[in-house]
Amino acid sequence: MVKDFLQAEKKIYDSVHGFIPFDEFEKDLIDSLPFQRLHYIHQLGIAYLVYPGATHTRFEHSLGVMYLVSLMFDKICKSVRADVFHFVPRKGSTEYLYWRRVIRIAALCHDLGHLPFSHVAEKDFLGQLGHETWTLKIIDSPYLKPIWEKLRNVPTYLEDLIERDIVEDIKKISVGEEIWKGVTGQSFTPWERIVSELITGDFFGADRIDYLIRDARSTGVVYGLFDYHQLIEMLRVLPSADHGADELQLGIDENGLESCEALLLARHFMHRRIYQYSSVKAYNFHLRRFMHAHYSSKLLESIDDFLSLSDTDVISSLNKAAKNPALPGHEDARCVIYRQQRFRAIALPEAMAEKDLKEFKTREKMPDGDIDWEFHKIQPPPDRLSFPVARRHVIIRKARECSDLLLKVPSKKSNWVFISPERDLSLIEFLENWTSV
Repeated sequence: MVKDFLQAEKKIYDSVHGFIPFDEFEKDLIDSLPFQRLHYIHQLGIAYLVYPGATHTRFEHSLGVMYLVSLMFDKICKSVRADVFHFVPRKGSTEYLYWRRVIRIAALCHDLGHLPFSHVAEKDFLGQLGHETWTLKIIDSPYLKPIWEKLRNVPTYLEDLIERDIVEDIKKISVGEEIWKGVTGQSFTPWERIVSELITGDFFGADRIDYLIRDARSTGVVYGLFDYHQLIEMLRVLPSADHGADELQLGIDENGLESCEALLLARHFMHRRIYQYSSVKAYNFHLRRFMHAHYSSKLLESIDDFLSLSDTDVISSLNKAAKNPALPGHEDARCVIYRQQRFRAIALPEAMAEKDLKEFKTREKMPDGDIDWEFHKIQPPPDRLSFPVARRHVIIRKARECSDLLLKVPSKKSNWVFISPERDLSLIEFLENWTSV
């Protein structure tokens, strides 16, 4: 009989999920320097200047993702349809225990590569692949090597899975297929894709579920709360609505449709009230510009330099720069520290293009330091409503065919302009009189 090596020996109390159990390998990772650094990386950047309760960190979020993804993995391995029985590992089997360990450790690792204040300056320093590239570097770093050696040497029951490299699987599942393919050129197997989506998926991912619930509770914005227990309970591995049993996807039983609708509404309102809220955008703009001026490429010199920098270091630098006009980023530091003369963030009309703002800037003879803008790269929206739904436990339909509400929830991000307080009235007048051609 295979020993259940996942039997927890330790536990930690979380404000959202209660007691979260973990074993000796997970404890080693939690106690490591890269993971302990997450204590000092705010989940919502500098949003606590607007929402005082938003002081929660990537540390607690990562623990929450591990907890949720364990529930989700157990559910899809327990509630298995006959037509996917061959695909999903049986609970208690060697394969089941292996992938449960991989997915729990991958959940702990998935945010290791975040910069100070999370996403605020990510595009400036990390490019399109984002923090996941640094997550992979940290997993491969000397700081975590002893944990991986211990993990590889202990479990003799993995003789049945000798072809697997557990560290490579942890890396794959923690960053998702798109990033892994961008870094290595390799695609996932169908099962790897299912397991990874339990963490990184755009709709059902434990990462998304935890941050919505945690951000809502911390800020007091109740729009982000939804019945995630029902969603997890109804989670299934299902045949594709287009290709049948030849292609399997993560989907939902029809009794979980309302929880999917609630998740989409929660995400919409949280973007409106927190992530895309004008005051939060304005402070994040100043912080991003400060970090760009103050740190340059210093963040990317080595693993040691990267891991030594956290929110506390940036706050210290902000305080010094706010008092010293000779330091880079002085004006932006003043806006953050003294909360004075900060720029105004204004959401732009959907049809407005960058050329319209450039023409306005030229006409008003406005210097570069008085205006900036942020346009999202135009991409076809992900077909997030194509996941399968099991109707009456047999018939498979696409989600969009089962719920009118899912189709009506907006999903587009706004484009933004940031304007100095001395110039905001002229911009407002321009926007009020602007019409698309």
